[in-house]
Amino acid sequence: MMTSDKIFSMLLKSGEYVKGEQIAGLLGITRTAVNKHIKKLQSEGIEIDATRRGYKYIPSNTLTRVTLSSKILECGLPPQVIVEVVDSTNTAVKAIISSGDNEGNDILFVAPMQIRGRGRLTRQFESSEGGVYMTLCYNPKSLSVTDSLKIVLLTGLCVARVLSEHVADVTIKWPNDVFIKDKKICGILLESVLNEYMVDKIILGIGVNVSNNIPDNLSSIVTSLAENGVSVNREDIIIKITKLLYKELAEYEISGFKSFLDEYISKSRTIGNIVTVKSGERNITGQAVGLSEEGYLLVNNCGVIEKVIVGDVEV
Repeated sequence: MMTSDKIFSMLLKSGEYVKGEQIAGLLGITRTAVNKHIKKLQSEGIEIDATRRGYKYIPSNTLTRVTLSSKILECGLPPQVIVEVVDSTNTAVKAIISSGDNEGNDILFVAPMQIRGRGRLTRQFESSEGGVYMTLCYNPKSLSVTDSLKIVLLTGLCVARVLSEHVADVTIKWPNDVFIKDKKICGILLESVLNEYMVDKIILGIGVNVSNNIPDNLSSIVTSLAENGVSVNREDIIIKITKLLYKELAEYEISGFKSFLDEYISKSRTIGNIVTVKSGERNITGQAVGLSEEGYLLVNNCGVIEKVIVGDVEV
């Protein structure tokens, strides 16, 4: 851990003013060096109050690598943390993997905003400043290609749990959207690196509208936490989602999706309702009655149960 990161960790744990002399003594550096590292942290966007009483970290909604890394380490989580404005966090993570720079480690890539966010089916995902745009690159122990859709469903469930701590009426639309009431608040994009029939890496992109402005042309179908009267620190949302994902992905690799199925159905805005699914050149209308073992949506179409593998669903 770099010296500046160690200093920030001290301030984060203290929550109060810490004397420069105390920091210098604990790290075996000079008082001048402490001041130099404090200025470096401040230049990275971290708010630190510097007075005669010492130094104190002031929590803010600014996303920085140092603050996220420290909180990730405190939770005992393994990913390398990167914070950077990019076209797309998924695209950036795939470039890192291709270059070999991460040496096979998990990665948590967070963007304060995305220039060209990517959604499912090559769509653009609106990604203005104020939202949570994160990609977790996770190295599973044993997952096959057929697990991919269920991992998307599990991710939606994890996000729904976290958001439910702050707001009511959170539901999940199959396969990859989370809603508050009748408006979308989160999209999920999973991509995989494969090794024959097994998944070598999961690249799991998650976008949550927190305090970002919703464009007028999307305001009737998209919402944010702020629009629902919720003021929350983005880092807290990122940490909660990441921590829960690690816990439940580990559980999934042991027990599969069956242990999550009842909870998923209870939060589903799709299952039990009449839906229209555009799948390829077909439109299927009927009641969504459940999920197959693969995670496919089951639709009762005039008495015939059809498996929907991929498609746009309207409830």
